[in-house]
Amino acid sequence: MLRRLVTRKKAAELLGLRESKRLIAAVSDGTLKVAEGHSKPQRFQVMDIVMLKLSFALMDVGVQPAKAARYSEAILGQRLKENEKNAPEWIENEAQELFCQIEDGELARIFLRGKEDLREVEVGAVKPVLLPTTRCEINVFRVIRPVIFRALELMPHK
Repeated sequence: MLRRLVTRKKAAELLGLRESKRLIAAVSDGTLKVAEGHSKPQRFQVMDIVMLKLSFALMDVGVQPAKAARYSEAILGQRLKENEKNAPEWIENEAQELFCQIEDGELARIFLRGKEDLREVEVGAVKPVLLPTTRCEINVFRVIRPVIFRALELMPHK
């Protein structure tokens, strides 16, 4: 499902955008890759749309656009590939959720937090910021869940 190709219009629907201006800007600044071999009309992989949604969330909390794209790749890139076949089940995990922590516009931590006991397990490199003035946690599953489920609705499984 995550490797399926979608048009610009469907990509905007998946992201919940009324207009595709933000999508066009993401393509022009390199945040969103056009699927190879499909230049007219532009097509995008659902996986890239999911990572773009996380990039938008990172930018909303103050991360620079170029860094947001790198951070979303670091947070989700390999995990999406590993869980490509069972993405909805992975996101609806009963036991834990994936989080990232942003400090002063920098990715400080990637971790799993248990839903029951709130225990945290580091799953990415920890890079603490010395005396941060701003700190924000993003529940990655909560950010990407709408995109995954819209993709399921728009493109029923074959």
